[in-house]
Amino acid sequence: MPSTERERGAESPSSTLAVEEGVATIRPIRIWIHVMALGVVAGVVAWLAGEACLNVVQPRRHAIVDRGITLNVSDRRGEANATAVNAGLAFILLGGSLGAALGAAGGRIRGSNRGAGSAAAVGLGAGALGAALVSLAILPAYDTYRLSHPDEASRDLILPLLVHVGVWATAGAAGGLALGVGLGLGDRRAILNVVLGGLIGAAVGATVFELVGAFAFPTAETARYVSRTGPTRLLARLLVCVCAAGGVAAAAVDALGRRSDVAA
Repeated sequence: MPSTERERGAESPSSTLAVEEGVATIRPIRIWIHVMALGVVAGVVAWLAGEACLNVVQPRRHAIVDRGITLNVSDRRGEANATAVNAGLAFILLGGSLGAALGAAGGRIRGSNRGAGSAAAVGLGAGALGAALVSLAILPAYDTYRLSHPDEASRDLILPLLVHVGVWATAGAAGGLALGVGLGLGDRRAILNVVLGGLIGAAVGATVFELVGAFAFPTAETARYVSRTGPTRLLARLLVCVCAAGGVAAAAVDALGRRSDVAA
């Protein structure tokens, strides 16, 4: 038994080195195809899931009597709270979908089904949790501003952009983390690079969506947490997920290229 343990211990470094060399020799086109394809899948899944629970939370209503007619009405605060909760749920679904998809992509690129499953679980948790925490931090504060300054808020396009960037960039960062785990990048610098790639990519996607939405779809109210039409909601998810995937893929290719240079 002692000799067997020594043999295992002796084999461990070489096995690790073999894995690292295998990762370093992955072709960039393989990374781009897997990551971009699953980025599209994440966007579609997030949209379908979001459409299924678009108005799952309804504002509280109370009865009033007007000219002898009883009406069930809600106040502005209740409507704002319900809208924020529904939006937060949509953002959680987006973060979880993007994180899971890019984690699975990382494992599949490396040729490991187990790694794909583990990284997808990491991405699902990180994306959903990150989106939830940022939503809790940002949405109530923005609602307070919007209700207390309705005229200014109705003309402001910068704050809605910052809200979307804040939440969606967090989802992109989680996707980058998940891909790094799936690929087995290991060192902190490489992980940080793919996280930043996802964050920046998602922020770019959010910005493009706001600009396109304001000019091409003015009636869809794309500055809202969740826009009013299905096609614009799909556009938002696809832009965020595809741009995040592009940023992550570029960072991963760069990280593995550096590793190949070091190995050479």
